[in-house]
Amino acid sequence: MYSLRSSTAVSAVFMSARSLTRLMASIVASPPSGLMCEKVDITVTGLDKEQPVTLSATVQARDAQFQSHAHYITDSTGSVVCSRQAAVGGTFSGVQPMGLFWSLQPDKKGTRLVPRDVTQRLSVELQVHAGHVDRTSQQEPIARCVVERAFMGEGVTRTVVREGRVRGVLFLPEGKGPFPGVIDMYGTHQVQETRAALLSSQGFAVFRLMVSVFDDLPKTEAHLDSDYFTQAVDWFSAHPQVQAGGVGVVGSSFGGTLALIMGTLTDKLSSIVCLNGVTAMLPTTEFNYKGEVLPTIGFDLLRIKHTEEGYTNIIDVLDDTALDPEKCIKVENITCPIMLVAGEDDLNWKSVKMAREAVGRMQSHGKTNYDLLTYPGTGHILEPPYMPHTKLGYHPVARAVVDFGGETTAHCAAQEDLWPRMLEFLKKCR
Repeated sequence: MYSLRSSTAVSAVFMSARSLTRLMASIVASPPSGLMCEKVDITVTGLDKEQPVTLSATVQARDAQFQSHAHYITDSTGSVVCSRQAAVGGTFSGVQPMGLFWSLQPDKKGTRLVPRDVTQRLSVELQVHAGHVDRTSQQEPIARCVVERAFMGEGVTRTVVREGRVRGVLFLPEGKGPFPGVIDMYGTHQVQETRAALLSSQGFAVFRLMVSVFDDLPKTEAHLDSDYFTQAVDWFSAHPQVQAGGVGVVGSSFGGTLALIMGTLTDKLSSIVCLNGVTAMLPTTEFNYKGEVLPTIGFDLLRIKHTEEGYTNIIDVLDDTALDPEKCIKVENITCPIMLVAGEDDLNWKSVKMAREAVGRMQSHGKTNYDLLTYPGTGHILEPPYMPHTKLGYHPVARAVVDFGGETTAHCAAQEDLWPRMLEFLKKCR
């Protein structure tokens, strides 16, 4: 039987060991600062061998906090090297060197990691906790460090554009131009500049073309016209810092739809990347196309469903485009190369089906300069690599938190695979 004195002594030993672990443990991220689309090597040292530990990441973006965590067992040297050791639990599992970044989850459901200002870096705090705990644990960490993640590389400039009716943001890389030009667009009511900033950091002159909710533009996309887009292309392609020979266009969701329409309007495009875009005009927009209003795809709000968790599922709202092909965008008339990208688990609309139908139309007209990439387990919102997977997000048209689909590990693997393919496509199609 222990005496009070011996019990106190044992407790003191345990406390001393725990304090020693806290003093010796360290976590290092290399490089400590870099672009959001670049890899980081994370290493933990100074622990006991085969010790259970938890690594966590936390970042604040706008009014939401994003967190992730992973459980590890230290190796024979008391270390964790994320690039070669498997996580055994947490917000991801397996050997995933960047898992702490792409598995970040918001404390407010339906929130997307969109920085308020892309000129500012995000500070991601990495922590090490003894034992296997979850990301909400209040346990004092035994080691910590901060990683700075940037959207704009050194020397990249950002300038707001007000050119006639056209509005947007111009990003120019460091160095003497001219540079290959890319127009970037996102979906409905979206004004984020993350991809444009990162593309410019890869050596492109990028014009983030806005169509609503920016500067003096309307608050919705209820009325759009072809002149706005041709004027944008004419201005950007003639910019002294943009290489001659045409500009590329990258568009996500409704931005992908607009990118395809732009391809039918002008021969000044060198390439189009359409990411989970619908291939017909949406019923929420009256689009004046050279003096005529484009027909819109039908829809039925009674086809809205709800998940077991109470979120909205809108995948069946739009009518089947195959039943009314005359309403589809005339992709067969686009002369530049097209890359169609579709997530097989896109729950916003049936991206893969529509992309394959578009390929069929191009094939039937003899068009061969296209690529089709489909990704299993991938949802609707495709971001640059290592950005968190947005499975749930507020939809401004549905006015509800919508399930955009995707399984996190597969979705983020798709983002990582797509990025270099897209960069190469934009570079070679000139």
